[in-house]
Amino acid sequence: MSGDLAFVGDVHLERDDPELEAFLAFLDRLCAGTRRIVLMGDLFNIWIGRRSVEQPHQRAVAAKLAELRAAGIHVRYVEGNRDYRIADAYCGSALDEAGDRGFSERWGGLRLFAIHGDLVNPRDRQYRTWRRLSRSAPLWGVFRALPRAAASRLADSLEQRMRTTNLRHKRAFPEQHVRDYAARHLERHDGVVLGHFHEERELTARPPSAPGRIFVLPDWKSSRRYLRVTAGGEIGFVDAPG
Repeated sequence: MSGDLAFVGDVHLERDDPELEAFLAFLDRLCAGTRRIVLMGDLFNIWIGRRSVEQPHQRAVAAKLAELRAAGIHVRYVEGNRDYRIADAYCGSALDEAGDRGFSERWGGLRLFAIHGDLVNPRDRQYRTWRRLSRSAPLWGVFRALPRAAASRLADSLEQRMRTTNLRHKRAFPEQHVRDYAARHLERHDGVVLGHFHEERELTARPPSAPGRIFVLPDWKSSRRYLRVTAGGEIGFVDAPG
């Protein structure tokens, strides 16, 4: 194994986003020493696995990720709360793998479990109900049957609504919920990596949890930071190369 593993947190690119070019440049610079990239979800304000409703900013990023894959970099995508069935549309082109159940990574002698984190808080019942409904097979079947124009309008409406939903659970970092959630995975892993909360945190597990470390990624736009794991097993947050 050579090179680094990079975990990149929520980017939330949107249509006509002034940060698009900066993010594409970041991916280019990341190529130099990185062999695997795990995008931790919510790459866009909304991303739906139907290429016919793809927007220009999404097309640009998908093309860049395809370039990285062609250069030998493995790209994984952990679906977040703003992602809907990405694998069918993008695996094999922009992505090697995608899913919403998390991935286990082995790098530099470390065993890490990565998942977005939107299900960390069991008290967020409103979101949990919406998540089950919005990803259900019947609803997805209806969406895929819609004409492109109607599907695009629905996606735009959903994007606007997602900006203001369930703000009560976004005001404070739920540290104990994060610790409890991570404990379920630390029996088989050395660390757990989460996104979703837009706050850079590094926590050490406490008993009765199995020992290990918990990394919560900052959002990329405001921090320009990501989590790097070296081939030698060093792990920590670093500034984007630039």
